[in-house]
Amino acid sequence: MIVYRLKSKNIVYDLYLPEQGNGKVVLYVPGLPGHPRKSNLGGTFAVNGFTFFEMRFPGTWESDGKFSMNACVESLEEAYAFIRNGSAVELRREVEKKWNCDEVIFMGSSFGGGVILSSKIKDHLTLVLMAPVTSLGTLKNSLVPLSSGEDDLFHLLKEGYTNVYRGLTKKDWQSFLYGKTLINPEANLDNLKNKKLIFLHGSNDTVIKSDDTNEFVKKLEAVGIQVKLLMVPGAGHGGDLEDKSVNILVSELKI
Repeated sequence: MIVYRLKSKNIVYDLYLPEQGNGKVVLYVPGLPGHPRKSNLGGTFAVNGFTFFEMRFPGTWESDGKFSMNACVESLEEAYAFIRNGSAVELRREVEKKWNCDEVIFMGSSFGGGVILSSKIKDHLTLVLMAPVTSLGTLKNSLVPLSSGEDDLFHLLKEGYTNVYRGLTKKDWQSFLYGKTLINPEANLDNLKNKKLIFLHGSNDTVIKSDDTNEFVKKLEAVGIQVKLLMVPGAGHGGDLEDKSVNILVSELKI
């Protein structure tokens, strides 16, 4: 399958284009750290008629700009408008590619799920959340402090992904962990009331506990938000959950 490279103002995408589209478009929102490209997800969805976009946050990988927590949330609006346009020019041979866009589905894993749950987009959307970050307090408490005064995840991003997360600062990271950036799912419940929410969690996930997802689902249900929660036997976190749940998701989203 040919994977096309597209770009909106600041964001670079991989596009998996089906031979016969079903009108449903998936925007994959990456985790942290995330590793493109999601060929199993994109290829499987495209074979089943879905148009599949994999985005890179501003300031990461091939996308322009500087990375920040607020920019991650704000970038969804740029990506959403780009997708709804229904066409764009691919970057190798400058050929226009078109797709039907009757329904937009935001799909994110871990950090990407937390970004989606924090989006301020008002439209009715389907949100697919794979072991998402929901409670920032729980995330903060799960991190390991190092002798440098940094936590293990920030240190990994700063030292191991220096040129991937360009512009990441300790101040922005601390603001994120304390719920002082736009990424804060627990503060965005009102904007989720008109969304269709599908959560997935692996039974073997040791990074984000299934109890965290269960607690967030209860909070949603308590304010009248309907949620579907699917447990995936034997699945861990990140790519393992994605690979083991892709066929489940295709079946769910075809309905």
